Amino acid sequence: MGRGRHNFKVRDSGHGIVSPEGTNAVSTVLCLQVPKSLADSCRGNIWVIGVIMLKSRSIFRVMAGALAAFCASAAVAQEMPAPPSPPPIVFAPGTGDGTPAPIRPSFSCAALPPARAMLAAMYPASTLQPALAELAPVPTQMQPPHRLERVLLDQAFASYAKYYCSYGRTSGPAIIVIVDFAKRSDEPRLYRIDLRDGRGIDDPIRVAHGIGSDPNDDGITDAFSDVQDSLMSSLGAARGGEIYVGINGRSLRLDGLEPSNSSMRARDIVVHSYSPGLMRYFNGELLMMRGGRPGTSEGCFVVEPDKRDWIMQTLVDGGFLYSGYGGVLPKPAVPRTPTGQQVIFVPGRGG
Repeated sequence: MGRGRHNFKVRDSGHGIVSPEGTNAVSTVLCLQVPKSLADSCRGNIWVIGVIMLKSRSIFRVMAGALAAFCASAAVAQEMPAPPSPPPIVFAPGTGDGTPAPIRPSFSCAALPPARAMLAAMYPASTLQPALAELAPVPTQMQPPHRLERVLLDQAFASYAKYYCSYGRTSGPAIIVIVDFAKRSDEPRLYRIDLRDGRGIDDPIRVAHGIGSDPNDDGITDAFSDVQDSLMSSLGAARGGEIYVGINGRSLRLDGLEPSNSSMRARDIVVHSYSPGLMRYFNGELLMMRGGRPGTSEGCFVVEPDKRDWIMQTLVDGGFLYSGYGGVLPKPAVPRTPTGQQVIFVPGRGG
C-alpha cells in the first residue's frame, strides 16, 4: 500500500457497529452509524454510513450533526400525512353553469317517412314534389302566412336522412332547426320544428344574416359563401356543437356538414344573441332608426335574447340545423363598367 493511500472496507457487524479495516496512521478514519429509526426514514432499511477521512474531529462532529438533522427532518416529513388527492374531473354535457343539459328527444329513422307524409299533408298539392303529391289531400283552407316553404322542407328532410339515417345509424334529434334566407331579415324565418307532430312549422322567429350576404343593407340576402373573412352566411346542413362563453356571451358552435359550409367552425360562425340594452340586431330603437331593418352579423345566426337558450338547447351536442333558400337563388351580379359594358376577366399576369 503506497503512502497517502487508504485501502479499507466497511462491514456491518449485525449489531449496528461499523468498523474500518486497513487504515493507516497518517489519517483519521471516522465512521458514523445513524440510528436505525432515522436510517429507515432516510433510505428505507439501508444503513446510512458516513465515512469521513479528516484530521480534525471537530469538523467531523459538525458534519455528523448536520447529517443527523437531515435524517431527522426526513423522518418528520415521512410521518406527516399526505395531502388528500383532488377529486377526479368528470366531463359531462351541461349548460356551462353547472346545470345538466336537458335530454334531447330522439327520433327513429323508421318514423321519418310517416313524418314526411304528415307534414306533406299540411301543404296544397300544387306545392308538392310529384312523388309526394298523392300523399297530401287538397287543403280546405289557405296556407298560413309564415309556414315554411315546401321546397325547403324537402331539402331539410333529404339532408336529415343523409346525415342521421345512413351508414347504420337509426335515429336522430326529434326537433330540428331550419332557416329560410329567402325571407327578408325583418321577417321571422328560423323554424324550430318537432318531427313528431309538426309543431313549429308555422311559428318562425327572427334571425340575422351576415353583412357580406347583404352588401346593400336592404335586409335581403344576395350571396352566400364559406370563405374566411367574407362575412357572409352559409347554406347547408350543420351539426350543433358545444356551448361556450365568448364576446357575445353564451354562444353555440356549429360544424358544417357540406362543402358549402364546412368551414363554419374555423370561421367562428356560431349561434349567439346580444345584450338587450345594446343597439344591435333586433333592438327596438335600432329598428326605428333603420326603418325596421335589423342589424347584420358577420355570418353568425343571431337570435333575440329571449330565444337564445331555447334554440341552443335544441342544437347543443348534435342537433340539426339546415339553412337554405326557399326560392330561386339570386344570380351573382354581373360586373359592368361605368358605361354599362360587361367586365370580362381573362387570365393574365396581373400587370
